[in-house]
Amino acid sequence: MTIRIDRNMATRVEQRVLRRGEVGEVYLTATPAPSGDLEESIRQLYGGIRDQLAAVAGRIVSERLFACRDVIDSVEAIRVEALRDFDDGVSPTRVIVSPSVTQGRFAGAQVHAIFGPGESTTLRCWSQEDGTAARIVESSGDEWVFINGMSGMIEVDPAVQAERMFVCAGCLLSQAGATMKCVPRTWLWLKDVCSWYDEFNSARTSFFEKTGLINVTEQATHLPASTGIGLHVPEGSACTLDLIALPGRGEEIQLVEAGGDQRSAFEYGSAFSRASVAPMPGGKTVFISGTAAIDESGETEFAQRVDAQIDATIAHVRSLLADLDCGDEHVLTALVYCKDGDVERSFRERWGDLTWPRLTMIGDVCRPDLFFEVEVTASPDLESRDQSLAKSASR
Repeated sequence: MTIRIDRNMATRVEQRVLRRGEVGEVYLTATPAPSGDLEESIRQLYGGIRDQLAAVAGRIVSERLFACRDVIDSVEAIRVEALRDFDDGVSPTRVIVSPSVTQGRFAGAQVHAIFGPGESTTLRCWSQEDGTAARIVESSGDEWVFINGMSGMIEVDPAVQAERMFVCAGCLLSQAGATMKCVPRTWLWLKDVCSWYDEFNSARTSFFEKTGLINVTEQATHLPASTGIGLHVPEGSACTLDLIALPGRGEEIQLVEAGGDQRSAFEYGSAFSRASVAPMPGGKTVFISGTAAIDESGETEFAQRVDAQIDATIAHVRSLLADLDCGDEHVLTALVYCKDGDVERSFRERWGDLTWPRLTMIGDVCRPDLFFEVEVTASPDLESRDQSLAKSASR
């Protein structure tokens, strides 16, 4: 369902709703008008988000905004005013992007919220200078943890920042009664990704070995789905982490280390699964990792051909979705990363009719010869449980 806040401005807030009994989740993918007054477009966008959250008394569990450095503070100020009634003290992850060929200086926002019976609380990590907070969501006797914007110390080497970031995340999870084995999905925002991606992978692998996600002796792995993309937060950190955890329910998470038509990324040095499946408050949810045009041996496909890489990436994602009982119609939200404006233009021309709710932005990919990456969140339950917010609010 697409709600147009203003038909002339073409600001869009696309919603997908999962519902299980009285509990539901709302995924909002909001894109501003591609032209016109930027401030007015931002106000309309966040006004639309506010109205949809208010319709169901939604509680935000995860939130991101993507904007250029010179406008991100203005976007945040408008967001704060519009979402004042939903402020629980946890800030969104603010991600710096380059100007888009169509969206301009504000690529849009993602909001994930829950509605219905249950409680949400916050837990702060005071070892972080900004007091990074996690949300702990309780519903029907189960809990979920959502961390937004966990970073390392800016003053140290990027690899050391990564080590500290993971340790802080582990400590915060511990306070919530969770471990890394309870994590189905991570997102990693990596500044200048190509210049230190190998060092980052070494830091992540070391942390995963220490926390039992990689058992070298038994040659066993327990790797969450993940995205590692060349974007960063305005505070200047080399790496920033978002994640989801299910305290005490790691055994309920299905990890797909190799799936679709791609083999294990761990075989060529990246410690993540291609996808994961986890029980979320509104239903079964599929998390497709950041996916690019990489072949079975771990090599880049179509190294000099932008259009072919784009098509191959979409095919890889669809192959994974099919393995997990999903199709395009089951996508809840997606992020599309294009290396530059030419790649973005090609994607929009070739795949403008793609039905996924998505944000498209300029961001570097982890290899110099990769131009395009996509991540998707989906649910096989969406078709039967997708309901309008108006109907949900009337209950």
